Amino acid sequence: MSQGIKRRNYFINKEFQGKYIFKYFLLVALGSILFSLIFSFFSSNTLSIVYENYHLKIGTTPGILLTKMLSTQWFFIVIGGGGTIVFTLFLTHRIAGPFYRFEKTLDAMVEKDLSQIIVLREKDEGKALAKQINGFNGMLSSDVNQMLKNAEKIKRCCEKADPDTLDKINKINQGTITILDEFNCLKTD
Repeated sequence: MSQGIKRRNYFINKEFQGKYIFKYFLLVALGSILFSLIFSFFSSNTLSIVYENYHLKIGTTPGILLTKMLSTQWFFIVIGGGGTIVFTLFLTHRIAGPFYRFEKTLDAMVEKDLSQIIVLREKDEGKALAKQINGFNGMLSSDVNQMLKNAEKIKRCCEKADPDTLDKINKINQGTITILDEFNCLKTD
């Protein structure tokens, strides 16, 4: 991709975001229907006169208003629902993005790659958790690097001392070095 164009992925975690978008859309639709029902209930024993298209109509207020509200409420549901979908998409993006970064960083840590750090955008949620994970990752990386340095020192000392006893120590140390070499750590020097 070119340097000037930045691709945006709005659906980071489709299941998570889709679930919340659907729930908020239902909330708007049900709120609209509930408003109509409550309004009809409170105006149940009233009579209304409507003049529409050169015709005079007389009827119960809930019946007349309900038909008028339903003919206009669909517009609110569509526009409000669309707005809710867009709003919820951006709202969940601030949560799904950090979750995605947490998962990728923790997956790398499981694979013994301690060089990853979590960087969140300005308006993202979860900055305290990211700070804690980065702190733990840095501490673990520092400790692994120090153990690797100590193992190398032991190896150099073993090369200069009694061959029989030190050979056993060197084999144990070499096993430690092999394990520590599998880690890709942050550089703490």
